[in-house]
Amino acid sequence: MNEEQRYIPEDGCPLFSERLEEHIVALTRGEVPNRGRFCGNCYTPMARETQRCHHCNEEPSSDRGTVEQVPEPVIEMLRAVHKTEKNWVNGFAYLGLVIAVFAGLGIVLGIPYLRERLLAATIVYAIILLIGSRGLAGLLGGYYGDRIGFERARRRLIEDWSEWVDEREGAGSAT
Repeated sequence: MNEEQRYIPEDGCPLFSERLEEHIVALTRGEVPNRGRFCGNCYTPMARETQRCHHCNEEPSSDRGTVEQVPEPVIEMLRAVHKTEKNWVNGFAYLGLVIAVFAGLGIVLGIPYLRERLLAATIVYAIILLIGSRGLAGLLGGYYGDRIGFERARRRLIEDWSEWVDEREGAGSAT
């Protein structure tokens, strides 16, 4: 996905650049070290010859220059975002699965013809489970869970980022 296609919010919430997100994910997997050259404002990885951050368009200035590693609180923020989104998506997907199981049972047990014929009831129930569980899990988890998880994670990220910036600015002015 290129930068033109990436969702850019207008709610003041910081959005980790794709490069930073990829770096943090690789870092948490132990694939890369937490060393390099990063923007001192948004922590996007920067090449040595880069004079302006491609994500926040900030120039490394004397008051907010580049840093050698991504701070642990920023890494934790991304982990929290991913965890919140994952929990909501999975929760709604499992809800879809449970609905399909009980709806299938309701249909099979509610229709007298199926109650009396075990083979027909088994076939109908299997079809309902196959189609219903996949469809409802995808719809509820992939649509509703994703949206709710995304919004909740963003609200938390806004709060966490604001606290982090206040803490960072306070630490910078204390020196």
